[in-house]
Amino acid sequence: MTVKFDSFEMDEAFACPVQRLFSAFTDPMTKRAWYADGAHAETHETLEYTLDPQVGGKEVFRLALNDKTPAPGLEIHMVGECVARIDDALLVYASRMSAHGQVVSITNETFEFAPDGAGARLRLTQQGTYLEGSDGPELRRRGHEQLFSDLRRHLAG
Repeated sequence: MTVKFDSFEMDEAFACPVQRLFSAFTDPMTKRAWYADGAHAETHETLEYTLDPQVGGKEVFRLALNDKTPAPGLEIHMVGECVARIDDALLVYASRMSAHGQVVSITNETFEFAPDGAGARLRLTQQGTYLEGSDGPELRRRGHEQLFSDLRRHLAG
């Protein structure tokens, strides 16, 4: 079995107040709009999305890849648990991703939110364990770059 370990950080500026940025991660309807339905809508169908952003609460995202991907029909199931929260400042999630009914990655993600002039900064630190069948750390980082780009568009609209 092949196992990869990886950590990366991203530090991004957003043109909105920190409270609005934090809300984009904690309001279930808002997060579904930019994350589950918006970010990768061209490549998947959202089968299920729920979010309870309180400590101990779960985020569940189940999707099916479409024919614009190398694996049409593949169902991916992600479950995360919020393990720490400080309003407008910090969210920490422990998550796992499954494909074909097998766990393919486990990650710890720390989101730090801070005011930055008239806007806000978001610092993501992700520590991951990638098992056989996972997308791997390089694709995961690119995925977050795309997510943050889509989040910027959502916040601007």
